[in-house]
Amino acid sequence: MQERWLVAVDMDGTLLNTETEDRLRAREIAALEAVRAAGHAVVICTGRNSRSLDRLLDRSGWHPDDLPKITLNGAVVHGGRRLGRLAQSVVERDALARLVALFRAHGAVPLIYATEEANGHLQYEASPTNPVLAHYLEHRREQVGALSAHGDLLEALPDAALEVGTIDTEPVIRPLTAAIRRDLADRVRVINTRSLLGDGRYYWAEVYHHTCSKGNGVRLLVDALGIAPGCVVAIGDNYNDLDMFEVAAFAVAMQGGPAEVQAAAHRVADPVGESGAAAVLEDIAAGRFPALDAPRKETA
Repeated sequence: MQERWLVAVDMDGTLLNTETEDRLRAREIAALEAVRAAGHAVVICTGRNSRSLDRLLDRSGWHPDDLPKITLNGAVVHGGRRLGRLAQSVVERDALARLVALFRAHGAVPLIYATEEANGHLQYEASPTNPVLAHYLEHRREQVGALSAHGDLLEALPDAALEVGTIDTEPVIRPLTAAIRRDLADRVRVINTRSLLGDGRYYWAEVYHHTCSKGNGVRLLVDALGIAPGCVVAIGDNYNDLDMFEVAAFAVAMQGGPAEVQAAAHRVADPVGESGAAAVLEDIAAGRFPALDAPRKETA
C-alpha cells in the first residue's frame, strides 16, 4: 500500500519562473491535483506573503480551501479550512526600528510586511531604489496592492510585522546580513536568497522572527495533518529551501538553482521552464517516486 506523503512545494523558481509571474500553468495545476487525488497532502511553501499567494492562486483558478500553506518562509503556517491558522511569528516594534536603521546604514531600502490582521500590507521607504526592487514594487502595486511609501518609515512603524526585507546586489546584501546577525542574532533570522530577477546579480535579504523557517512550518504541518515521520518530500530551488530539505526524507532541487541547493538534494528536476517540478509531482502521484524501497535520509 502506498504511504501518505506530505509534499512541500516551493513557488517562485520551482512552480513559477520569477517573483513576478502571476499564475500557475495548466500542467503544474494538474500535477498538484494528481498528488492530492492520490491521497497525499500538498503544502505550498513560499517566501510570498499570504495576500500575494492567495491572489496568485485565485488568478490561476486553483485555490482549494483545504490547501495548507506556509508563507513568508515560515512566518505564517495555515492548515487549510479545517485547521485554520496554526502559527504567526512576528518581529516586535523595537526590533523593527533597529532593522530600519541597519538597512539605511547599508544603503538598502527597507520593506515591512504587515501581519495577516493588517491584510499583509507592505510599507517601504520612499528613497532611491535599484531597478530590480523598483520593478518588484511596481508589479506588487499592480497585481497585489496594499502597499504604501513613506518618507520616514520610522514614523509609520507598526507594533509588529512579519518581515523586513529588500532586494539589492551582493555588495549591499552581504554586509547588511552580517550586521543584522551581529546586532539581533537572538531575536531575528535573516535569510538570503538569489532573486529570480536581475540575471542572478540581485539577492533578497529577508528578516523574520528567529524561529521562522520553512522547515519548522513543515514540522508543524506534519503533526497537524497526521503524517507519519519520514514521509516528507520537499521540492525547491533556492537557499531558503535548505531548511525544508533538512526536514524531508527526500529532497528535490531544480536545475538552474544554486549549486549548494542542488548538492543537498536526492534528485535534481528539469528546469522550471520545462515543468521539472510538475514531472516530479506526476511521479509522486503515480507512485514512481519516492520508491518504496528507496533509502530515506535521516531528518533533522
